Amino acid sequence: MAVKKWWKSQVDGGNTEPSVVSFTVNSSLQGSGSTILLIRESPSAVLNLYGADSVAKQKLTRESADAKASRRLDNLSNTISDIFHKVVQNENIMHRYQKFEFILLDQSGLEGLLDLLLRNTLDYFQLDEVELWLYDPQQTLVELLPDEYLQHPDLRLLSTTQPMEKLYGRQPAVRLVSTSNNRVLPVFDNKNVQSAALLPLVRQGVIVGSLHFGVLGPQRYTDDKSTDFVMHLASVISVCLENAVSQERLNRQGLYDALTKVKNRRAFHLALDKEVSRATRSGDPLSLLFVDLDYFKKINDTYGHPMGDKVLREVAQYINNMLRKTDHVCRYGGEEFALVLPNCGQQRAMDIGERIRLQISGLNIENEAAEEGSPRHISATLSVGVCCWVPKPERDQGLETDIAKALVASSDRGVYLSKAAGRNSVSYVPLSDIDEAANETMKQ
Repeated sequence: MAVKKWWKSQVDGGNTEPSVVSFTVNSSLQGSGSTILLIRESPSAVLNLYGADSVAKQKLTRESADAKASRRLDNLSNTISDIFHKVVQNENIMHRYQKFEFILLDQSGLEGLLDLLLRNTLDYFQLDEVELWLYDPQQTLVELLPDEYLQHPDLRLLSTTQPMEKLYGRQPAVRLVSTSNNRVLPVFDNKNVQSAALLPLVRQGVIVGSLHFGVLGPQRYTDDKSTDFVMHLASVISVCLENAVSQERLNRQGLYDALTKVKNRRAFHLALDKEVSRATRSGDPLSLLFVDLDYFKKINDTYGHPMGDKVLREVAQYINNMLRKTDHVCRYGGEEFALVLPNCGQQRAMDIGERIRLQISGLNIENEAAEEGSPRHISATLSVGVCCWVPKPERDQGLETDIAKALVASSDRGVYLSKAAGRNSVSYVPLSDIDEAANETMKQ
């Protein structure tokens, strides 16, 4: 009751300031007096009672908690921002890889595919070096590829998988290697490459090649990087290589003579047209030789067609081995062969024709089916016709078809001249119809 009266007196007396009153209550339960505070809610009253330091500490505690919460929120925001940035970055990288994979899949030829891998990847993926190893145990690629690829410094054809097994072990997987951990790179010998991605090319569980991306900096390809996109790229490249080689084999079957293994007549016309166009641009001379086996019908009639086939095979391969890889040896028909010799002048063409004639005439071909009393070896002679064309750009432009026809006609006529001279000889016939064709074209 005393408390109520005191509080009422404070209010009735007009004391509206914050106030604190304390009094002691005797309690028989506690055995001592207890002080009870009655406080009208007012900060100033609290400050008067407890002091400013205590309130300030409470305020600092609240501010500290708010600051920690704010920092946690900032950290969470930064983390989310980093994750989003990486997601966008990975998406861009993925699209870039996918775009290159579509380009790869659009390539049907082996040469075009090799150009993409050995040349275009440098700029596309911002590389300093690219290296390609291909497993070629039967030298299929050696036969399919022109010299410019076989001599490419970054293309290596392997007769065994041992070098690639040394790179990858028994379970081929993409490897990222760097000199940052004091390692010596297992690829790019004698080059200043400091980090590399090694892509195993695997088909049906067999490693068929290895593609290497190299850069001069040591941080690009380190083993803490993800390899998902590179692994997928390696799989696509493996499929593309398999398809390209298969396609080249099919093309080769359609352009090569099954018996003699040299190019067929269709391939001859393609090669001649190609070399005429090239010579028109370069101005280099082009020669064509027609080679005909003398008395071939007599060989068939005397020793049988299997022996005749053997003579054709051995003569064709002997001539093929004598010439350059840039030359074209073709079976024109029956026992006649056509030799397209780019960048070859008249005198050199005559020398080649004479050398071929001389060496074939001294060739002894074994007759395995010879009966007792029959010759064990057979010889053959050749009649050769030679023609050479030296381009004149101002005259020959647009006359490529006429030039090819004139070369064939002149070389074929040379064969008949050689036969008329007693066979086993070489005759040259100049290309005289081109000026006439040029004059006809100018008149039109």
